[in-house]
Amino acid sequence: MTKENIPVFPNIIPSSIKESVFRIIEPDDIQTEQDLQHLISLLFHEPECNFYYFVEKDGKQNSFLSAAKDRKDILMNEVEFFYYKHPKFDRDYIHIENRNGKYNFEWEKEVVDRGPMYLRIRLQLSERKKRELEILQKVKIEDAIREHRKESLNKYDVFLSYASVDRQEAITLCNAILEAGGKAFVAEKDIRPGDDFADKIRIALCNSRELWLLVSPQSIKSDWVISEWGAAWALEKKIIPILHRCAHDSLPDRLRRLQCIDYYKYPELIKHTFARLEESHKNKSK
Repeated sequence: MTKENIPVFPNIIPSSIKESVFRIIEPDDIQTEQDLQHLISLLFHEPECNFYYFVEKDGKQNSFLSAAKDRKDILMNEVEFFYYKHPKFDRDYIHIENRNGKYNFEWEKEVVDRGPMYLRIRLQLSERKKRELEILQKVKIEDAIREHRKESLNKYDVFLSYASVDRQEAITLCNAILEAGGKAFVAEKDIRPGDDFADKIRIALCNSRELWLLVSPQSIKSDWVISEWGAAWALEKKIIPILHRCAHDSLPDRLRRLQCIDYYKYPELIKHTFARLEESHKNKSK
């Protein structure tokens, strides 16, 4: 198919739009045990995200994923047929069903004829694996609490806790903190490929003066965000809820007792926090 002959998808106005977050996994993405463990970590830390594995209908299964399925670490129970590679975009697939040899659009027949068909398989952690990782996470947090009581380095002024959908607001807060001369931990910026995600979070949380919790309808339900501010509470860190598209009354009881601030008033929080920290630094240097 030449560039000139690439089918133009019809301009259709949908009756409704539903936002969803998903990751596409292809067989070549999992080539080592380390790749598999990274995937398991993502499945655990991003419960709001759908993970879809695409493999040719009669193709060879990925041996690492098959082993994880046999161990009942990963579930692969939801299988959908009639997926084909998108003719224009890499790592993208479209669903086309042949109904008695008829297609809704001419370009669909061309895509199907070129083939092959792919299966879309949803990847999920088993409940047993979730519990195993939750216990491991709890042990690490308890270890961190004990270490913190011995010594706190306070490498960061602020630990920013937020849901992935609030990424842009978190980056805005981070930049404002840096401009004020402070140091902030933001997972997206400070965790690099190959790092142990949970371990980096644990260390950063222990070595932060306080936690700023970006509260939104998504983050308030995020298991990972809840574990972060819960650990901060156990570590007796100061927690500042920053409300973004979220009412004070919707907060859990423990957070509702804290003084909150509206996201759009964050410059006031920056000014107050770093004027106080600057004074604290001066007193320690005397």
